[in-house]
Amino acid sequence: MIKKGQDCLCISLSENTFKAAQVKGTGSAAKATHIVAADVKGLTDPELVKVIHKSLSGFNTKSSNLLFVVPSSITTTKNIEIPSTSPDEIKSIVSLQAGRHTPFSREEIQIGYINLGVYKSNYTKVLLVIVNKSVLKNQLSTLEKAGLKIKHVQFAPEGIAGMYAAALGPSTAPVGIIDIGKNVTNFIVVHQGKAITSRSIPVGKSNLAAEGAGARDKLVEELGKTIESYQSEDIEQPPSQYLLSGDDSHAKDLQPSLADKFKWNVQLTPYLSSIKASNDVLKKAQANYADVSFLDVIAAGATISEAQINLLPEEVVLQKTIEDQGREVFVASILGLLILVFVSVGLVAKLYFKDGYLKRLKKEYSQQREEVNLLERQSMRTRLLQNYLENRMVSLDTLNELYETIPNEIYLTNILMDEQGQITIEGVSDIRSLIFNLGTTLKNSELFKSVDIKSTKDKKDRGKDVSAFEISLRIGDAIDEESNLEETSQKEE
Repeated sequence: MIKKGQDCLCISLSENTFKAAQVKGTGSAAKATHIVAADVKGLTDPELVKVIHKSLSGFNTKSSNLLFVVPSSITTTKNIEIPSTSPDEIKSIVSLQAGRHTPFSREEIQIGYINLGVYKSNYTKVLLVIVNKSVLKNQLSTLEKAGLKIKHVQFAPEGIAGMYAAALGPSTAPVGIIDIGKNVTNFIVVHQGKAITSRSIPVGKSNLAAEGAGARDKLVEELGKTIESYQSEDIEQPPSQYLLSGDDSHAKDLQPSLADKFKWNVQLTPYLSSIKASNDVLKKAQANYADVSFLDVIAAGATISEAQINLLPEEVVLQKTIEDQGREVFVASILGLLILVFVSVGLVAKLYFKDGYLKRLKKEYSQQREEVNLLERQSMRTRLLQNYLENRMVSLDTLNELYETIPNEIYLTNILMDEQGQITIEGVSDIRSLIFNLGTTLKNSELFKSVDIKSTKDKKDRGKDVSAFEISLRIGDAIDEESNLEETSQKEE
């Protein structure tokens, strides 16, 4: 979508003439900065492409929005009434009815329409515009070969009507605009800022210059027939005035002829006085292109933001959409790849600097690290030695604890103690219950971690009945701590 204020390069291509105008801005701020025209009659496609290239050498074709202005000579217009006021329904009905107004099938034509307003409360008047799709696509293809990708295809009379309506201000009555070009004359009736009818008459300045009064009379006659047809179709009331878009000798000769024959109010209103134009444009229009009218291409650029019609074929729009989406995906992929590269480089750089910093720290504190490791080993050995010295008294403490705990009625026959702190005692008791009391007393001792009476049995000892027993004991944390210290020392080494 072309937005208001953007620069436009407007191009028109017919069988005889190639025209282009560079327009900066839109609406009242629009200004024509460059114009060019070339005769292309009889040229082959390669020759035509070369002429277009050469003609646009001084134009800004890269950053401007490219518009193709369809001349009235290759379009068909029809005023129709649609029994609806809904924009969606109007669009659908117009699409269905378009084929009835042309000998071509619906697939062979490109259509557009101008909404002229509500009629009889439930109807909408529209100006239907039909163009042969094959002819249009051939023209667009030629321009594409010249490196020009068109974004919008505008109906020339719509732009002309919009520009003159803005210049003249509000008007309740229709106004007729007569634009005499080199080979054709465009006649447009404008009402409330919109083109309500248009016709291309094959009489231009070249005919008027060559044939004189004969061509002028023919043009007057055709203009009269156009108004008769306009009135017979009851499109709108007749124009209150007619504006000639030039003030050259041909326009001045035509003015009294129309006024005398039809009693029309005809005024000379040069199109270059209705829009801002650079000095270069004014000079070229008068000196180099006096027989060419640039009204259609200049008006298209000035009014593009308000245009209702875009005759760009659906196939071209679809292809452009696919190309734009593909371009967006490609750009997104490149950006994603660049982001991935930057992130990877950042991570690698971060790891590199951290690795360098770690190596520097290791190098700076290598001597201190060796000293710390030496101190740790010495501390471990000291603790092991201290624990060994403390545990040397375990056996004596065990014997002392047993001596103080065992009653006189019990005497021990065997004491066995291993390096893991496991103690087995065997003995005899005159009274069996004392054995269990001894087990309970030993369990309450802080020296032993566990106490288990493994067996008791009766026997004769020195002629007396006694009870023999075996008790398993385990010393507390001292031996375990030593073992843990040794394991820790082995792991660290």
